[in-house]
Amino acid sequence: MDGIPPVPFSGLPDEASELQKPPSMSGVVYLTRGVSPGFAAAQRLDDEGTLDAALAQREHDVFVRALRTRGGPFASVVEIAADPHQPDCVFVEDALVALPGRGVLRCAPHDSRAGEVEPVVRAAASVSFEFPPGAVAVDGEARAEEGERIEGGDVLYVRGGDDVYHHYFVGVGNRSNAKGADALRRALERGAARRAATKHESSKKTTENTKSALFKVHEIDMSVDTSWLHLKSAVTWAPYVGFIVSSATCPVYGAIRAALAPHEATTTNLCLSDPVVVPRAAANALPVPGGIVFCHPSAAAAIQTRGGAQIEVVPMEQPELARADGALTCCAVVLDPFFDWTAFS
Repeated sequence: MDGIPPVPFSGLPDEASELQKPPSMSGVVYLTRGVSPGFAAAQRLDDEGTLDAALAQREHDVFVRALRTRGGPFASVVEIAADPHQPDCVFVEDALVALPGRGVLRCAPHDSRAGEVEPVVRAAASVSFEFPPGAVAVDGEARAEEGERIEGGDVLYVRGGDDVYHHYFVGVGNRSNAKGADALRRALERGAARRAATKHESSKKTTENTKSALFKVHEIDMSVDTSWLHLKSAVTWAPYVGFIVSSATCPVYGAIRAALAPHEATTTNLCLSDPVVVPRAAANALPVPGGIVFCHPSAAAAIQTRGGAQIEVVPMEQPELARADGALTCCAVVLDPFFDWTAFS
């Protein structure tokens, strides 16, 4: 992945007035990957019918074009070549989790998918932002040899408030485990320490912050509803929208809601508001910088109604990829240069 150009100037300093800033502080990079010619062998809960790699690729091409044209000003898409030996490689999010401060966690997926990870990590580490200048850092990795398992489809980010800036929910018991959640905690701690070093903060202050206001990782037991492959198949979240679910009584959502009950709700995170209820196939939505939400067409009206003028909805359907338990969040890793520890784009 050498030769990925720096991302174009994508914003103005924080001290600039809001009127001077672009309509979106995105400058975002989307990592995507092509559909494997071996897609028919992709892992899935329902093995009925043969998967069509060519049809899946056409769906994915539409999605990538939408990211380029609707994914915010100054957006860049990095397309990683498909691997004929990795049937699930189009589901790029399972290899990498984006963290605040331009950090990423290298995941440890199922053994059959281990070969997917390195090209995605290499692509992320090759990204260089022009403003503020700097590259993406690999702040940690889950180690399969140590029994750590984590796939990005099990990691749901929810913006916090002043009590905890960043919430990460990890679905454990199916594709990911508690040791994998610990790997995420280590990566977040390392990223926080890297931030403190650049700001010349004391190590004591860094330790205090990582234990309180900066982040919290919550483990969600996926055995409460075994019909989902990943946590983000059951529940997703978007700013100004809140949680998006197929049922207000979904046990996975209930566990997340209970974990957030002691924490601050805001008009941005709406974390304690009633969820947006959509059809089962539409519970997965992809929020990106600039208030843009990619979602299934059947969920578009409900999500737009909840978000109002704060969001822009982009309807997107991928029925062939969905047959392999894929969804919109599965097919992109969002690297936002302004996703920071104490500020949001």
